[in-house]
Amino acid sequence: MAELTVAIVADDLTGAMDAAAPFARRSARTSVVIALEHLADVIAQGNLPDVLAINTESRHLPAEQAARRVAEAFESLLPFAPHILFKKVDSTLRGNVVAECLAARRSSGRGLLVCPAVPAQGRTLRDGQIHVHGEPLAASDYGRDARSAPPAEPLAVLFARQGLDIPVMREGGAGEAPDVIADAVDDADLQRLARALLESPQRWLAVGAAGLTEALAGCLFPAGFASASTIPPLENLLIAVGSRCDLARRQVARLCEACPGFSIIHAMENDMARHGPARQQLIIPERRSSTRFTAEQVARGMAYCVQALLEEKSGQAYMLFLTGGDTAMAVMARLSVRQVELAGEWAPGVAWGWLDGDRHRPVMTKAGGFGDEALLMRLGQASTTRG
Repeated sequence: MAELTVAIVADDLTGAMDAAAPFARRSARTSVVIALEHLADVIAQGNLPDVLAINTESRHLPAEQAARRVAEAFESLLPFAPHILFKKVDSTLRGNVVAECLAARRSSGRGLLVCPAVPAQGRTLRDGQIHVHGEPLAASDYGRDARSAPPAEPLAVLFARQGLDIPVMREGGAGEAPDVIADAVDDADLQRLARALLESPQRWLAVGAAGLTEALAGCLFPAGFASASTIPPLENLLIAVGSRCDLARRQVARLCEACPGFSIIHAMENDMARHGPARQQLIIPERRSSTRFTAEQVARGMAYCVQALLEEKSGQAYMLFLTGGDTAMAVMARLSVRQVELAGEWAPGVAWGWLDGDRHRPVMTKAGGFGDEALLMRLGQASTTRG
């Protein structure tokens, strides 16, 4: 039976994509299965990649149901003897972090090594507590998440509440305890942690986000590196921003200011008929931010618009850029996608690849809160220049 180098189980699609992307960027064969229900079909195709990530789409489920889906994912992957088992969690602890980690721990029989820090995106772990750009998580924008507000307590308290006492390591490395929460305030901390993981890979179930997978990828695949020049041309670009977080709104504003040629479609206002013929299209939920629609309604509306535009432009190759995990999942489900063959990253936190491996169907994804304010502007300017 084929063996996997790395198996990643994530609770949402953009998380699976950005956690796997560092391996693809270093030329490891990498695939993301967009939903647990497609895993058996993907495995049946044979020719497993070096790195396989699975989206359990469990972030917003009840905790018990989320735990069952995570356990099923790990039980499906264990027969392929992954060298590294990785439970991807949200870097701001949204979702069922503890319930899913405990289910993964039971299924794998390994101890937890927990470090969800992504210093490159301003997320650090100090004394077992997440900080975002130096601010405690509860006081940040993410503490007001519309659908899945994160907990305010340190990780050790959250695990202890569910019966598992985990010490916090503040000196780097993994320590001797059976389960560990490891502080990380910079990339050097993550690199030390990655080396500790690789010294005893069968001992640990790594728990973290793209920061830790970046460090692991550098250790496992040090020679390969795919340059940004391999990204397909951006003459035709369709950006769908379903995330309603503050950063995503600022990114959209900078894009619109710098690239006035974009045709803007408001998915929740039924104005599809008013969009222009531009090669650069931007889909956002509404003209003004509101809470009239639930996250699920916005995701469905965004997916409908994306599908309608792609069908209208059948025969033209479009780079599809999806922001927000709910939107990315809804779009891919509506397009009947089973997996994404990853090629790498356009920018930190921006994964890209091909829908079902089709080189005529490129896609980029980004979590709503990732990137700087000018990220979409740079993408739009690259598209305008090439067009």
